[in-house]
Amino acid sequence: MLAILRRMIRARRRTPGISRIDQPEKRTHGYFVRLARKGKIYPAFFADKTHGGKRRALKSAQKHYQQLLRKHGRLTRRDWAQILRRKGASGIIGVRKIVITKSFWTAHWSPRPYVHRWKMFSGQKYGAERAKALAIRARKAGLRNMMEWRTGMRWSRR
Repeated sequence: MLAILRRMIRARRRTPGISRIDQPEKRTHGYFVRLARKGKIYPAFFADKTHGGKRRALKSAQKHYQQLLRKHGRLTRRDWAQILRRKGASGIIGVRKIVITKSFWTAHWSPRPYVHRWKMFSGQKYGAERAKALAIRARKAGLRNMMEWRTGMRWSRR
């Protein structure tokens, strides 16, 4: 039984869009599949009972998730970096205003996985509007130079 659980946990890691749902009080047991693309969410639920057990429900959920990925495509690193996560003062993703003792505008980006870069522009040195404009320009330049992961252990620019 423990080996089955380990395999199921490993299988879940391979498909991050799949979650296990166990709610005994509502008699709900199964796998929930969710994929979001361009503001639209594609959900599906695979019940253990209708699919003949946990294993078959998981296999069906994985198959459905792979079909969704084929239909809607995988996100590139650049697409992932452009997702709006919260409203900032600048209105541009990856550009924000920091006030420590002085005012700064910062631009953040990731040229390749596990590497983070940023530039800071002083409001005192450049003026608030110019510092913001420079930060936006630095962010756009950083996004242009982002590298995508390719098969065969190579990096390429897109």
